[in-house]
Amino acid sequence: MAFVQGMDLDKLEAFRTSLKENPVILGLESRSVWEGHSGRNTTHIGPYSLAGNRIDRDTRHYTFSYGAWKEVEEAIGFEGPTDLVEPVEMVLGAMGACLSNSIGLNAPRNGINLEGMEIIIRADVDPSVLFEVKGPDQHASCIPNITCEVKIKGNLTDDQLRTIERLIEYSPVHGMVSHANSITSKVSKS
Repeated sequence: MAFVQGMDLDKLEAFRTSLKENPVILGLESRSVWEGHSGRNTTHIGPYSLAGNRIDRDTRHYTFSYGAWKEVEEAIGFEGPTDLVEPVEMVLGAMGACLSNSIGLNAPRNGINLEGMEIIIRADVDPSVLFEVKGPDQHASCIPNITCEVKIKGNLTDDQLRTIERLIEYSPVHGMVSHANSITSKVSKS
């Protein structure tokens, strides 16, 4: 066994090979429940399917409360304003987590020893579409650019940094978001 950064690289390669011959589909779902208060909901993530087999266990049940920031809730007239995670922030967080996975899973396969990594995702958001000031065809103008900054610790060569930059494109969440937005990515040493 060749364990590198918590992974058995032999098993990883066997899994990758099996994907070429027998593609695996992950069936993902989330359930969002409106809380009866404008702009707030609770989202549940739990069961998923792996190659058509439904997997549901208690340790897979996650709950997130979504809303907005107290100052924004006050500005739009919410009764009882509070601070909750805003959905776009969660997408940015999911994108950073997925980029970390894409790089963390594939860098060792490419001979890159990661000593540490930090990913910072930024976006400016114009809420005009959400409030029907602009039409849905204007989404791209409301989040015109998302920046990804990947800071890598370690003694890496320029070629290795370019490989890490290439690995960004393999993140499913990056791909999901990039089809609707222009994403600028930056890889650097920290």
